[in-house]
Amino acid sequence: MKATKRTADFKALELKLTNSIFLHTIYIKEHAVREHTADRPSGRTLLVVNIPPYVDEKGITNAFSEAGAITSVEFCDKPTTAEKKAAKLKYIQDESPSTCKVAYIVFEKVSQLDKALHLSQLNPLNSEDHQIEVGMKKWINQYNNSVVMPKILKERIEIFMKHHDKEMAKAEKKEKALTEEDDEGWVTVTKRGKVQSFARSEKVENKIMEKEEKNKKRKELKNFYTFQIRESKMKHIVTLRQKFEEDKKKIAQIKQSRRFKPF
Repeated sequence: MKATKRTADFKALELKLTNSIFLHTIYIKEHAVREHTADRPSGRTLLVVNIPPYVDEKGITNAFSEAGAITSVEFCDKPTTAEKKAAKLKYIQDESPSTCKVAYIVFEKVSQLDKALHLSQLNPLNSEDHQIEVGMKKWINQYNNSVVMPKILKERIEIFMKHHDKEMAKAEKKEKALTEEDDEGWVTVTKRGKVQSFARSEKVENKIMEKEEKNKKRKELKNFYTFQIRESKMKHIVTLRQKFEEDKKKIAQIKQSRRFKPF
C-alpha cells in the first residue's frame, strides 16, 4: 500500500510482518539536529517513530533493506539528542517495553538515506532467515526466558562480585595514593581517614559532658531517701542565708550613696 500523507514533516509508511493485510503505520524523517553525535552522524541518520514493541533490529533492517546497507539501529523509548552512553554490565535482563518505540537507523551513505526518505512502501519485517515472534508463542518464550536456572544465577552473582571487588580495589588504591606525600611534602586530605571518627575539640567535649550530666541528673532519684530530703533542706537554708547577707550589703551601699555631703 502506498502512502502519501505527511504529518509535521514526517512521512507515513506502512510496516508489515509478511505480505498479509496486517499493517502498522510508522513515521520517518531525517534526524536533523544542531549537534550530531558519533553514533548518529549528520546526513546518514533516519528517525523512525511509532514502531511496535515486537519489532527488533533485524526486522527493521529487513524493512529498509531496499534503501541500502544499514550500519546500526538504535531503539529508544522516546526521541533524544544525547549521545549513546557506554553499555553497563547487566546481570538481570530488562523487560521488553509494551509501548511503541523510536529507532535511529544509520545508513552507510548519504544517498541511501535519500532513497529511504523517498520510499513509497517497505519490505516485510520477516524474511526466510528471520521470523518475529508474536502472540502466544512470544509470551511463552518470554516466560521461559524469564526463569533463571540456579547455575546461571550463581555464575551471574560471581561475575557481579568479581566486578564489584575490582571496582572497590581501584577506589581504595586511588584514595591511598592521595594520602601519600607528594614531592613538596603536601598530603591530600580525603573524607575517609584511617579511623572513622571525628576530632574532638574542647567545645565538643564540653557539650558531650553537659549532655551526660543532664542524663545522669534525669536518671537519679531526687528527694526519695530521708537523707536526701534533709540535705536538700540544709542546702536551701544555706542559699537563703547567703542571699540575705548579699541583700544587706546592697542596702548598706545604697544608704551610703544617698547620704548628704555638702563639703
